[in-house]
Amino acid sequence: MSRPKNWPDGFPYLHAPLHDKSLSPAHVQALRTKPSSDIPIIPFSSTATPCPLVRIQPITNPSHPANGQSGLFAAQNLAPGSFILAYLGRVHSGAASSTESDYDLWLDREADAAVDAAREGNEGRYVNDYRGVGERANAEFRTVWCERWGELCVGVWVLGSGKKKKGAGGIRKGEEILVSYGKGFWGERRADEYEYENYEKDEQDGEGKADEENKN
Repeated sequence: MSRPKNWPDGFPYLHAPLHDKSLSPAHVQALRTKPSSDIPIIPFSSTATPCPLVRIQPITNPSHPANGQSGLFAAQNLAPGSFILAYLGRVHSGAASSTESDYDLWLDREADAAVDAAREGNEGRYVNDYRGVGERANAEFRTVWCERWGELCVGVWVLGSGKKKKGAGGIRKGEEILVSYGKGFWGERRADEYEYENYEKDEQDGEGKADEENKN
């Protein structure tokens, strides 16, 4: 099966969610029970793999926090509030979450399920945090129902155009797709007090909304 350009050799590319052995039958049932409301329904056609809306691109800017790694960029203009792609990885129970993984997101807290793209995944694993790159995030993680796989997934969305969504101009072709990893992520991974205090200042100034509901 095909893989996106610039996907690393030898790293598993997923075309569907991968269920970990830590998931109980109750976990799986909860993930595969279609919600009655409030959760966006993503049609089959919008979750093609590889995703035609994005491209993985090596980062060579020395000032970029992910210099020497890769980022995810828009392959075409993306409208405010639009769905980009599903974030695929190993779906596991909350108890099996890794405190060392930079790719572990809450999928659904009520279902006690998360998804980790540290060892396998899709293009979604290359979404970087906006800090040190842009003024604010232009995308966010949201739980969705994916018709293709018949289960709940994490989706990557362009920030909407509401008053509180300050990245409200959509994402232009060639721009990097950036989210806010959230207070929990930076609190655990940046012990340096200066970095953490600057994150707190950003939150107080309204510079980007922490996505605490998704990032472990």
